[in-house]
Amino acid sequence: MNANHFSRSGWTRWAAAAGVVFFVGLCLTAVSPAVAQVDNATQSTEPAADSAKPAEQTETQSDQAPSQAEAPIPKSAQPAPPQPGEPKDPKSYDYWVLLPAILAIILAILTRQVVPALVVGIIVGAYMMIPCLPAGDAFASQNPLVGGFRLAAEKYVIGAIDQAPEEDNARLKIIIFTMAIGFMVGVLSRNGGTAGMVKVVAGDTESPRRGALTAWLAGLVVFFDDYANTMIVGPTMRSVFDRLKMSRAKLAYIVDSTAAPVASIAIIGTWVGAEIGFIQVGLDEVAESGAPAFLLNDQGSVMGGMQTFIASIPYRFYPIFALILVFFIALTGRDFGPMKRSEGRALGAKEDDAPDKTATLDKAEDEPAPRWWLGLLPVLVLVGATIAILIITGYSAGGGSDIMARDIPAWQKAFEIINAADSYISILYGAILAAILAMILTVISRACSVQAAADAGLKGMARMFPAIVILVLAWALSAVEQDLALGSVVTAKLKAANFPVEWMPLAIFVCAAVVSFATGTSWGTMGILCPVAVTIMAGLAASIAPEQALPLFYAGVGSVLAGAIFGDHCSPISDTTVLSSVASGCRHEEHVWTQLPYAIVGAIVAIGLGDVMCSVYAQPLHYGLGGGAVLLFLIVLAFGRHAEPPLPPMPTGPPDSPVLGPAPAIEKRLRG
Repeated sequence: MNANHFSRSGWTRWAAAAGVVFFVGLCLTAVSPAVAQVDNATQSTEPAADSAKPAEQTETQSDQAPSQAEAPIPKSAQPAPPQPGEPKDPKSYDYWVLLPAILAIILAILTRQVVPALVVGIIVGAYMMIPCLPAGDAFASQNPLVGGFRLAAEKYVIGAIDQAPEEDNARLKIIIFTMAIGFMVGVLSRNGGTAGMVKVVAGDTESPRRGALTAWLAGLVVFFDDYANTMIVGPTMRSVFDRLKMSRAKLAYIVDSTAAPVASIAIIGTWVGAEIGFIQVGLDEVAESGAPAFLLNDQGSVMGGMQTFIASIPYRFYPIFALILVFFIALTGRDFGPMKRSEGRALGAKEDDAPDKTATLDKAEDEPAPRWWLGLLPVLVLVGATIAILIITGYSAGGGSDIMARDIPAWQKAFEIINAADSYISILYGAILAAILAMILTVISRACSVQAAADAGLKGMARMFPAIVILVLAWALSAVEQDLALGSVVTAKLKAANFPVEWMPLAIFVCAAVVSFATGTSWGTMGILCPVAVTIMAGLAASIAPEQALPLFYAGVGSVLAGAIFGDHCSPISDTTVLSSVASGCRHEEHVWTQLPYAIVGAIVAIGLGDVMCSVYAQPLHYGLGGGAVLLFLIVLAFGRHAEPPLPPMPTGPPDSPVLGPAPAIEKRLRG
């Protein structure tokens, strides 16, 4: 498809999408006042009709009980009549609360442009929120068309960054961390540090298998944070994949598959505290309402969030199978779906063709010699400082002296300290220290001038700007869906289904997967659904034998955490998906499109051999994990193929011309 045709078709799709959005906006604007008038009319009519009844019955009541008829009803005892103009409950939208997220997902897939799709979803959600605002709200007291647009811009987009003080500026820290990592990567690409690390890690190998396995192993090593994982492994392995004629889409898939899936099941890292906290909220609710016997420990108290977190790791089938699948893809060199076509294009690319010049860091003409220590030392400082600050903040906030004095295993002491740590402060200062060290080492080694290193660092920061824009818009869309009570609506539907307890882990996984894919946030999904899942599983499993209840409870907790990872892994509006694209130098749309079939395969296997086999049919856990690994390997062998470069374009001319040669030669070339 040529560029002109793509441009015309792109404008056609966006014109149609704009028409749909405009129509939806008009419908919401027109229907909302009408609904409010009908509600007000109904509310005002019901008291009038009710007031006629005492007038008709006054004579009868006075004859039977004069004293009661004459006694006035206390004002405090009278039911308060509904107030006209009362805001609409967002839950009354029912399944329509999914409209902004679904619309954003569909537009992102159809147009392969994420930023406009997110903007459309935010605006549609803001217009849906207008009838739900109180009467005195500044956005609701003006024209709905103006108020909805202001609500989208001022509350959701700007509010995505300008958080409340109790949020501790967590999102600003993520933005600064991302820019600091971008600065460090830019400096390392200019002073020869990245090239030196790549030369040590990959050597002079000409094997694509070794290159892919090296990227997979590097992703496992950087286990402590998904953002740091993507921003270290991606830039480090880009030149290796280019030299081996492997696509940037393949690198982005490997990076993304070893980011959130690894960080979510790592027992030390930036995810642990949040996941344990979400679980503990549900356990506290269970304790207040009366915990079932299978959740009580030897002391008679409810088990802690840390114990539940560790016990649920084997039941997180999706992240485990995602890691296994990417290993088999790297080991066999086989691909299927759009990834196979991307690999074929990379094989057919010329030596001087850049896979994506807009997504790679510029190379200087006087590129210095590779020096591995210039790259390794900042990376070690990044990892070491992050872990050290995690320990320091956790020791200070969690009462480290008391924890160390307790008679518990050393690993449990480490868990409790990390659980109380400030993960955002840790990754923020770890990235800043690493960026500063990269500049200092550049000056000391005289690898390049200070101005050249600073310019490269600023260019690295600038290339993080598209990711930051999508991050902010994804946060805004998540806030819209939270105000529309998406999590509550989906959870209520799940409760109303009345599934048997054996099927609840599967239902919870599907629910969490849908919400996380639609919102693009794993932590938001875990925060909404994890406490509810803990409460539901504790209540439903209380009626069965303890030896059966406890594994099902762990499976339910693992399912909500695994389902949340699904969206973080493959949703086009997920932050780690965006960062994986940028860090690997791959177009975001291509990364989402090529990775999605693998994510779906992993989810299907996780449902079939994980939730169904181990929870519904109560088979041993190792049967599900082992069988799932074998099935994934067979799927790769059966449907995967080695990529082949596309055939060169056929020259035009008569069949027997001197340019083409005789007709049999042309036929042989086509067959070959």
